[in-house]
Amino acid sequence: MLKPYLSRHWQAKKHWQDWADLLLGLAVLASPWLLDFSASAAPTWNAVIVGSAVIVLSAVAIAHLEPWEEWLQIGLGLWLIVSSWMLDYGEAHKALACHVGLGLIITLLAASELWEESQGREAGQGGSQQELKLHEP
Repeated sequence: MLKPYLSRHWQAKKHWQDWADLLLGLAVLASPWLLDFSASAAPTWNAVIVGSAVIVLSAVAIAHLEPWEEWLQIGLGLWLIVSSWMLDYGEAHKALACHVGLGLIITLLAASELWEESQGREAGQGGSQQELKLHEP
């Protein structure tokens, strides 16, 4: 009963960058406690909100690939970079370094995925993605 539904919906194309972004979102979310800056409110709340958003967008992209998801990831990555100064992290130097570095990586991964997609469309191949299909018994 579920097989026709699953086979129709799990033929989505997948990118390795989405899985990497999921792990990076977890790293952003956990960074206040891993790097011991949870006493600083601004970087902690920023990490929780942005990390959660990256995780949700990555999960959505893994389940159903759409270009807008990557554009939102780029926006989140850029926000993570500039927010370090806009929110005045002050003495939370570990937070600043972590958020700038992870924001840069998130931005570059999303941009690389958009680039792969555009190259695949130009070549008429649909990207360098792998199709996942459920096999019939």
